[in-house]
Amino acid sequence: MTEKSLELLDGSAWADFCERLAGLGEAIRGEPYPNDPRSRAEGYRALTRWLIYALQQEVEAGDPRFPGFVRHQDPWNQWGGPNPDNVYLRANIDPTKTYRVWSEDTRGLRQAIFSLHEGDMHLNEYGVFGERSFSDFETGPNGEFELWLTPDAHPAIEGNCIGLHPDARIFTIRQYLADWQNDAAPKFHIACEETVGKPRGPIDPTQLASGLDRSIRWVEASMEYWHRYTSRAWSRGAPNEAGPAQSAPGGADNILYGNCFWQLLPDEVLLLQVERPDAQYWSFVSHTLPWLESGEWDRRTTSLNDQQVHVDDDGIVRLVISHEDPGVPNWIDTEGRARGMLVYRWVWAENNPQPEVRLLRRNQLREVLPPGHPEVSPQERRQRLAARAEAAWDRFR
Repeated sequence: MTEKSLELLDGSAWADFCERLAGLGEAIRGEPYPNDPRSRAEGYRALTRWLIYALQQEVEAGDPRFPGFVRHQDPWNQWGGPNPDNVYLRANIDPTKTYRVWSEDTRGLRQAIFSLHEGDMHLNEYGVFGERSFSDFETGPNGEFELWLTPDAHPAIEGNCIGLHPDARIFTIRQYLADWQNDAAPKFHIACEETVGKPRGPIDPTQLASGLDRSIRWVEASMEYWHRYTSRAWSRGAPNEAGPAQSAPGGADNILYGNCFWQLLPDEVLLLQVERPDAQYWSFVSHTLPWLESGEWDRRTTSLNDQQVHVDDDGIVRLVISHEDPGVPNWIDTEGRARGMLVYRWVWAENNPQPEVRLLRRNQLREVLPPGHPEVSPQERRQRLAARAEAAWDRFR
């Protein structure tokens, strides 16, 4: 038996896993983490969410010989500033093997990004390889889709193919659903050609011990990384100022990210104005500090995208960040948080407009909006939120 196998069977691997998890719970109660009741409670919840995902990715789907997609970043499992308009799928892969990825019907899919990753940024694994968009590939007359991931150019495979980089360990699909009611999120499958149709053998103690170790390491690194990331970003900028959008290390090449840290008193609002981006997809999402979640995005307007926002006649998008409903269509709900981080994404963009922001008192807002800017009644807001919750549930049911 291997050393790892013995550690699992004598209980030491499990004890180590539990001790490290308990240590994270202890760390949340000390510096440098926030000590207010809401932030601490959200910190404990973040640990449960990250642990659920990590165990699925590293234990249940950890063997690249028998890959399976793990879905994460839904309303109940958030990590690293998720985009509410994405369905994220990930599978572990071995760059020396060949994989088939397919869907029986992709009709209604607005767009997607297919990427090979070295790992995750919080593990200092930033490599992104072979990135392609869904529109780059051919589909069948009824939306049939097939993609091959191969170590080398494969003479028997023509068309949809991505070469596997030697450092690639994760295959990711980001599906974009801007129209929540009508855009489709097709079912994708993945199989390793070496093992397709073959059953897996009995559980391997060595693999399970390694999976437990990788899982808790992933959670430990997440907790430290996102606190450091948000703290440094906050200290480098100034509240209520917007920065330019740019590509992010470890992110997709087709995405430009910009941010604006906001800090608001109860009677203040932040008005963000930007020229409508020339992009296939664009959005605004509010993220929490320091856990970098996207709030209760299925039940609150913590995000808006190009299919959901109102654009004024002058081509300007006017977005209002506030604690209470300001009665305008483009409201980003702070969820009562004194501060947070607004992220904007321009994806497949032809330009990179720079947002401008103005800090106002709530009673000043209507004075600075252009004539004809719509008003949203409380009843209409309730209807919008109800439709939002239903669409999110339908997507992840």
